[in-house]
Formats: sequence, C-alpha cells, structure tokens
Amino acid sequence: MSLASTERRSWFLVLIVFVINAFLAVNAVSALTGLVDDTVLMSPVDGPFFGLRTQIGLLAMVLTLFALAFVILVPHLPKLVLWPVVLVLVWQILGAPGLEWSISDRKTWVVLNAIALASVALAIAINKLSSGHWFLAASRLPFRENLAVRTLITMPIAALAVAFVAIGSVVAAVPVFIEQQSRGYLHFATEGLEVRETIMRKGDRTVHLVGMVHIGEPSFYRDLYASIPKDALILAEGVTDREGRMKAKPVYENAARGLGLESQGEFQKQLANSTPVPVSTAPGLPVKPGPYVVFADIDISELSPTTTRFLEAVGTIFQSPTLAEALQRYIDVASKFTDDEVKSIMDEIVNKRNQRALSAFDKYADQYKTIYLPWGALHMPDFEDEMTKRGYRIESQRMLPIARYQTIIDALSGRLSASRPVSWRLRPHSATRSG
Repeated sequence: MSLASTERRSWFLVLIVFVINAFLAVNAVSALTGLVDDTVLMSPVDGPFFGLRTQIGLLAMVLTLFALAFVILVPHLPKLVLWPVVLVLVWQILGAPGLEWSISDRKTWVVLNAIALASVALAIAINKLSSGHWFLAASRLPFRENLAVRTLITMPIAALAVAFVAIGSVVAAVPVFIEQQSRGYLHFATEGLEVRETIMRKGDRTVHLVGMVHIGEPSFYRDLYASIPKDALILAEGVTDREGRMKAKPVYENAARGLGLESQGEFQKQLANSTPVPVSTAPGLPVKPGPYVVFADIDISELSPTTTRFLEAVGTIFQSPTLAEALQRYIDVASKFTDDEVKSIMDEIVNKRNQRALSAFDKYADQYKTIYLPWGALHMPDFEDEMTKRGYRIESQRMLPIARYQTIIDALSGRLSASRPVSWRLRPHSATRSG
C-alpha cells in the first residue's frame, strides 16, 4: 500500500507538507512582487509597498531554511520536485555567488527574482506532471520504513546544512549592508572589491566623486592620481591632529601589507606632487605643475571627546601584536560605547567632515572647472545628494577595481606557507594625517 488518507498520516507529516507548500507559495509571491516592483512600480525603499515586500522576503527566507531541513530529514518528500528549487533559493540566500548584482542597482534584482520565480514554477510543474496536482498533500506521499534510523542519520546532516546556510547568510549580508550604506560606491564584485566614480556636470563644470577605501592595490592609488588633469582641484580627505591629542591613531600600513595591498597613504604620497591652494607666490619658490589640492577635512580638536576616545580605541586595535588580540580589542571597543554614542560618533565622523568638504567645494567651485572628491565610500551618498541640490547632474559612472581577491589570497597563502605568525603590529605613527 503506497497511499493513505490524510487521517492515517501523522500530524507531523501533515504539518511538514503545509510548510513545504507555504515555502513554494511565499517564494513565488516574493519573486513575483519583486519583479513587478523593480520593472514597473519602482516603489521607494522607505515606502509601504517596499516594506511589505521586505517582510514577504524575510518570511520566504525563513521558510527556505525549514524546507532545506525537511528535504534532508523527511524521506517522504519528492526530492526531484524540491531539491532544485531549494538549492536555487539557498544560493540566493548566500548572496548569489557568481552572479553580478548590486544592492544599489534594482535593475540587477530583476534577474534574481526571475530565477527564483522560474525555480518555483519548475518545481510546481514537475509535481503536476508526476502527481497530477499543483501542490503536495500528505495523503499522496509514499510510506517509508525504518524512519527512526533514517532520522538519526539525517538529523545531524540537516542541522549542519541549516547552520551553514544561516551563518553563510550572515556573512553574505555584510557586503550587502556595506553596499547599501555606501549606495553602491563600494561593491563586492566577482573578482574583487570595486569603487564607483561618478562624474556630475553643471554647464562647463564637472565634479568627480571617487569612492575610496583605506587599503587597496598600490596601482589603484597611483593610477587614480595620474588620471587627474593638471588643471583640476582635489579636495582631499585626511583628519589632522595638529596638537597631537591622540595617543593611538588608526593607521593601516602593516595591515594592508599583510593582505598584499597598500594603505590609502599611498594616495596621500601622490598628493605631495600637487600644488597646494592657495598657491604660494613667494620669490624663488618653485611652483609644482599640479593638479591643485586643498586638504578639506577637519582636525581632531574639532571632534567631541567621545569621538576622540573612540578613534583612539580603534587605533589600539591596529596596534595589536596578533590578530587574536586585535579581535579581543575590537570586542572591548564595541562594548564601551552605547548605541546613542555610536550614532553621535558616526555623525561626526561622516556628516561633520562632509560639511567641511562641501564648504571647501562651495568656496572653490567657481575657480576650477574640474573638482575631484576622492573620499571614503561612505561619504559619497551625501556628496552626490548635495551636488544634485547645487544643480549638478550625473553624466556617467564607472566601477574601478581597488583590490583583487587573488592578491589577498596570494598574500595570505604566502604567509601561511612561511609558517610564521601574522604580525599586526604597526610602526609608530609619524604622519599628521589619518584617513
């Protein structure tokens, strides 16, 4: 006997089948809603429809984790029907590795939603062809023997699979969060980390917004500087400490070299070839050929004591002799500051510095036809918004590779093969600027 009525099947199996059907239905609704929104409606991310869509997506993700566990645990379920759709949706939960997409570009979401919808439709179609019904029913599932033995074997496998996907989703969420916060000015591409350059125009005036990261390929910083026209003005970032207030400063040279990269200080070195503004007219003093540069950042003395204390604490992380100690200090730093303090700190580190840079821009905008703002990626969304308010419009955008994964892998594998501990100790800070 292969079939039985629903009453003769266990309530647990009936519940599992209900969850599996909900998994298929909710994922179909989530994908279809996303397709309609990203191709037709384009609802604002802070609007009610996008909020509803997000809630449906979260429910779909939770049901996908249950479906993964049940497909492994429950032998009654049709594997041919469920495994393809489960694997596709797990792949998406893990960040869809191998597929180029960006959290800041909703056009790229269309492909993800189309793949999800197609996988669910395929599962339902296969079930229809094999059973004559669109969805599963406990009464139509085959009976299985030795369920206790099967469960004992598959339970640890299911637990590991769910744990792997859950942890993987958190790891995958980190670059997604970073991309979202930088509005796509920092992008984790297939081959490496990329930053965006946005060119905005107003009449004959252009502004280049270039997202930056504290560490990258040495060639990135050199090539970026070499690409800047000689008659352009660079509004450079770099918090100064003229009074020497900070006991420990976040500098990145040794950490960068440990990854086979270079710190943003390489770009600061290139700026030494620039002409400072205002241009000195002292007799006998050679005038550098340009481009021109204004250091448009704030000084440590302008920050609150809490923010200064936070930056010093971050500096101690980079002075740690080992990676383990660096992680411990990071945990300690995270526990020392309240949520309100962190919010205030980030306001100063990002918004206050942005205001200083924009003030410099307003001062020199009429004097230079081309202005570059090569600042950290998190500063870029506000800069772009402020330039739009000033009448500038986006003319073009491009992605610039700043760090290749292969470079980092080669550096780390080289250190491991050398059979010596990785040192995170940094040389004494001597520069007056920190990124």
